[in-house]
Amino acid sequence: MTIYLTNHVALVLFLWVLGNQAGVPVPVGPPLLAAGALARSNRELLTILAVGVGAALCADVAWYCIGRWHGVRALGPLRRRSTWAGAWIDRVANLSRAHEVVLLMGVRFLPELNPLAAGLAGATRVTLGRYLSCSAGTALVWTGTWTGLGYVLGAAIAG
Repeated sequence: MTIYLTNHVALVLFLWVLGNQAGVPVPVGPPLLAAGALARSNRELLTILAVGVGAALCADVAWYCIGRWHGVRALGPLRRRSTWAGAWIDRVANLSRAHEVVLLMGVRFLPELNPLAAGLAGATRVTLGRYLSCSAGTALVWTGTWTGLGYVLGAAIAG
């Protein structure tokens, strides 16, 4: 099993990050740290970054489209997941454009809220181009932080 995982890091990482960013409660920090450490030994840091960003964007676009097609009511199952989610959705739906980037950066590091933010972006009719550019930037910072930390820790462990 270990050989399979190390030979298919990109695929496993893609599926893990996709699930996490789509709202599945799986921890994503340790796999990204491990991928960063592995990238140090096989020099594939850009591949790992691209896989992480691509998976995050796939989840974001899916939730954006759900929000766009079905509005805020599509977020009902996520609202029922916690008691504070309903109030949070109502507050976030009325944010100014200046606060959208700050919100998207913050929720990227809180994967439970990421599907809500993506769905709200679609429900509030944020243009797809603007949402994707902001989402790609936050996904790059998020993935880069975790894998970069793993890359540095990989050097400390190997050295």
